[in-house]
Amino acid sequence: MVARDLLRELEGRGVRLGVQEGQLIARAPAGTVTPELAAQIKAHKEDLLKELQAGATGQLTPLPESLTRLIRAAAGNHLNRSGFLPSGIVPNLGLYVLTCAALYACHCDPERQLAHLWEARAAWAS
Repeated sequence: MVARDLLRELEGRGVRLGVQEGQLIARAPAGTVTPELAAQIKAHKEDLLKELQAGATGQLTPLPESLTRLIRAAAGNHLNRSGFLPSGIVPNLGLYVLTCAALYACHCDPERQLAHLWEARAAWAS
């Protein structure tokens, strides 16, 4: 369970881990990965690879609580407003969030949908 908890922590900080040609790769905003966090990633590298590979075979990683709250707000029609995202303006942030969440749940480019959800969360928070 340590690897799964670490993945949730990393996702909560905006760090995206993936597997490319059997290697662990990470994408993160500058300054997000502290030396302590890097040490945890290194210490649990094999377990993280297993978790990520299991996710690639059909098991999605549960969304962090902050994204779950965003989706609940959208489902409750509390985001019925325009959203200003880095990729452009969306006329209805709630509909956008629900669409991204549904596509994520259907395994339709989940990494991209997760990135869109993080952008929407940032727009919601501002």
